[in-house]
Amino acid sequence: MGRANVNVAGCDFSSHAIDVVLVDLDGRQPPRWHRYPLVGQDAFDRARSVADAMPGRSSVYWDNVLAVGIEHPAGRHGVGTLLRIQGAVLAQIPARMLVTPWTPSGWRKAVGLPGNATKNQVFGLSAKLELMESTRAVWTQDAHDAHLIALATRQAITTQEAA
Repeated sequence: MGRANVNVAGCDFSSHAIDVVLVDLDGRQPPRWHRYPLVGQDAFDRARSVADAMPGRSSVYWDNVLAVGIEHPAGRHGVGTLLRIQGAVLAQIPARMLVTPWTPSGWRKAVGLPGNATKNQVFGLSAKLELMESTRAVWTQDAHDAHLIALATRQAITTQEAA
């Protein structure tokens, strides 16, 4: 398989939107951010809208994607709603795809940040590594998270290939 068009996706989500950032496996192209807003009166309804919001598992969107890193929610405030969203997102990813769950501290550490890095530190590293100045202002914090999740996943793949 030629690698020029092979991507790794990073996925961050909330009960309001799914953010996916695609990074080129070889790092030759700038990252591409896609945001999929969820609709509904409450988190339950918005979870039901995931399949309508994002590309389905048979979509050409996934054709050049080798792997997906997805945030695995953790926290003191309960993660039930987020796990429902995560499950709906996972159902949209093709079964052939490599999928890696990342805890928030895990992906932060994988890209060289402290596990408890602040949102500003995440933004700063994401912007420094890949984003052009004009792009930075329009990306959401979740997009920056998804970007670093994609980079952590790419790093894991390339490290594994080298071994």
